[in-house]
Amino acid sequence: GAPKLAVGFMAGMLAIYTVFWLIGSGVTAVARRVPRPRRPELALAITGLAAPGGLARSVVLSLGAGLSLLVAVALVDASLVSELRGRMPENGPDYFAVDIAKPDRETFVSEIRAVSEDAHIEMAPMLRGRIVRLNGIAADKAKIAPEAQWVLNGDRGLTYAETLPKGSKLVAGTWWAGDVSGEPQVSFAARLAGEMGLGIGDTVTVNILGRNITARITSLREIEWESLAINFVMVFSPNTLKAAPHNLLATVRFPKATSNAAKATAARRLGQQLPNVTMINVRDAINSFAEVFGKVMIAVRVAAGITLFAGALVLAGALATAQRRRVLQAVVLKCIGATRRKLLLSHFAEYGLLAVLTAGVALLVGTAAAWIVTGQVLDTELVFSWVAVAGALAVSVGLILAFGAFGTWRVLAAKPLPVLRGL
Repeated sequence: GAPKLAVGFMAGMLAIYTVFWLIGSGVTAVARRVPRPRRPELALAITGLAAPGGLARSVVLSLGAGLSLLVAVALVDASLVSELRGRMPENGPDYFAVDIAKPDRETFVSEIRAVSEDAHIEMAPMLRGRIVRLNGIAADKAKIAPEAQWVLNGDRGLTYAETLPKGSKLVAGTWWAGDVSGEPQVSFAARLAGEMGLGIGDTVTVNILGRNITARITSLREIEWESLAINFVMVFSPNTLKAAPHNLLATVRFPKATSNAAKATAARRLGQQLPNVTMINVRDAINSFAEVFGKVMIAVRVAAGITLFAGALVLAGALATAQRRRVLQAVVLKCIGATRRKLLLSHFAEYGLLAVLTAGVALLVGTAAAWIVTGQVLDTELVFSWVAVAGALAVSVGLILAFGAFGTWRVLAAKPLPVLRGL
């Protein structure tokens, strides 16, 4: 039912296979050209990596993709958590209050003051309207970027203001002066305007309460949504909407010493006095988002773990395939005087080199993938976290050494005479 998704998935799998196969082949090629050290254990380890039937390609290919995914997930997770924590305002509001009728303004303020005289309250008029035209072109026929399409789907919150709202910075055009008159004006969110192909001097027609109002864009604002201040995509000049019937939107910030019980009491009393007002607990909303986000990341980690488990099965198969060659090599070395200790050290040196190489590949590829996701998809900065990466890389070393220890035990347990008779 989704051919593009299927084709994209297959193309991605082919690209991943090709990249890690080339990396594994590169490791083998480099090992063939590296001068052999004087210690026989290290020389045997490098020879094992360079052998035509060696494990370099198999290990890098089988574990590389899964480990890279784990590293990428860990870094994206750390970056998003850092972004959320770093941008959350220290003095953000405790509550958003929606649908405050203008006659109820004083009652709302008095109920908040009854809990704390020092509570900080900000209010702004709020209306709702749908964008119906852009520069005279019907909204459903206008050519805009897909990521901006949501603005045209349904009603949008609107407001009017005499001064620039908090949490906004003027980046283009000029703000109207006080109680302006004449042609309706609107200030638009700068980034969204760029995605919609709008600029200074363009017009936007909004249907408000059944009436179409056309306003000219006279300024563009950069909005810090994470400040949690009252802000809107479109802010109109007062002469445009002041006479229209509307309610108020408010934010309430209690002093830090105010207990959660007192805040809840204020919200409950407001619900009793003004049943039309909806109080939204900002902290609860943020915590709910964090909980959902955590579950999503757990699901992604589980998917990455399944990928890694599949890679571990491939690795086990590769070790089983190479087992006969390793047994034969060990028997020949025993016959010419190699001790069990030297064979053991050579095997673990080889597996150790493979673990380091695979971890390094996963670190580079996973970091590159995380950088693309954070920068190009999520539009955030990549935060490199060694703590987040260490767990993923520890899995690499653990899996390779565990499988290697099992394979080495079987090799060392092999008796020379039956093997030599079978040649």
